[in-house]
Amino acid sequence: MFKPVQKQSLTQQVFNQIRDSILNNTYRPGQRLPSERELCDALHINRSSLREALKRLEQARLIEIRHGEGSVVLDFKTTAGFDLLRDMVMPNGELNLLALRSIAEVRTLVTTHMAKLCAQRADKAYIDEICSIAKQIEQLGENSNKQFQNLDFAFHYAMAQASQNLALVLILNSIRDIYFEFQDFFEPMFSSARQEPAIYLKIAEAIRKKDANKAAKLTEKLVETGNRLFLDLARQMQETARQ
Repeated sequence: MFKPVQKQSLTQQVFNQIRDSILNNTYRPGQRLPSERELCDALHINRSSLREALKRLEQARLIEIRHGEGSVVLDFKTTAGFDLLRDMVMPNGELNLLALRSIAEVRTLVTTHMAKLCAQRADKAYIDEICSIAKQIEQLGENSNKQFQNLDFAFHYAMAQASQNLALVLILNSIRDIYFEFQDFFEPMFSSARQEPAIYLKIAEAIRKKDANKAAKLTEKLVETGNRLFLDLARQMQETARQ
């Protein structure tokens, strides 16, 4: 079930193995994990490293450490936070289409409403920043994939800040952590936008004119097109991996 870990980053490797065992339902809600002694023997680690990993699992709300009872698995669907999606993208090296689709759907909801609020609330400084980023995107060459992705995130992050909605900014912070950890993997999401970079200028112009509905519709079009292309490719990759 568990396998010995390498000497580097012991805590992270232990955390990853136990986390994945919970996410793939090897251990279900309400079950106890093996005792500390059993885990140490299976993972070939000392008790100090194990306890540090268990503490992180508890902080992630995947387990509850109960004195005298051991570590009890929680139902992460009712206890964990949005950040857990980062760990669900590719557990055990396999694509999780449910997690990818969930991230894509949240991305559409968040960015669309964010653009609407931005158009309603952005001050001149933020409008100037958004317009400046849009112009940089339009001027990029064809061989600037990562720079395009970085500017795309900067564009949306500026809108989030300009929306004056703290919850949206915090959600985007979590999306950023997921996105940049798998940046190469998410690159196909931007293939359509790279062919029509003027859409960023159109969104910026709608924001400048305080046209909230137009800004939201254009942003939804931009994000949804990328999501569809990306999820189609992810399904193909999963099917290929299973053959």
